[in-house]
Amino acid sequence: MELVDMTPEMAEIVTQVGEMTGEPTGMRAVVHRPDIISKFAPFYWSLQTEGLLDRKLIELVRLAIAQINQCANCLGSRYQDSIDQGLTEEMVAALPSAETSPLFTEREKAAISFGQKMAFDHFSVGDAEFERLYRSFSVKEVVELGLDVAMFVGLGRLFAVIDAKNVHCSIPIREAADVAS
Repeated sequence: MELVDMTPEMAEIVTQVGEMTGEPTGMRAVVHRPDIISKFAPFYWSLQTEGLLDRKLIELVRLAIAQINQCANCLGSRYQDSIDQGLTEEMVAALPSAETSPLFTEREKAAISFGQKMAFDHFSVGDAEFERLYRSFSVKEVVELGLDVAMFVGLGRLFAVIDAKNVHCSIPIREAADVAS
């Protein structure tokens, strides 16, 4: 959906996403439900920008999940504040081998591993993962990380299946006759 076809509120959200990440195309598809997005966006942005976890850590987890989801939209965007906190493209490239990379702290490794397991096989997450998380994170931080991971896995998969890597991504729709039924 083009900006001119959106409500002013939705156009502003898409523009803000573009400014924050460099890649607003996934939002162009979901703004077809402005009633939901107008409630969801404040939750998502507060989780991303007002939480206990630093932006670099959140971005490392988001990008590790994006690699598993193969979400071109997610892989093509970067939050500037995470770059300001030290995120590098070398780190992004090292995410698949984060456990053995010297580029990451133990806290980052624990969060990345948790996100990767949740994205790849959530049933593989057990007591050992939570024990590891609690060595570096408070209970409140683990809850926040879990919410971040849930958002990244779900949105990344949605954006991947709707091909949200180009400016014309859209939710596949049925023919008009089928929609009415």
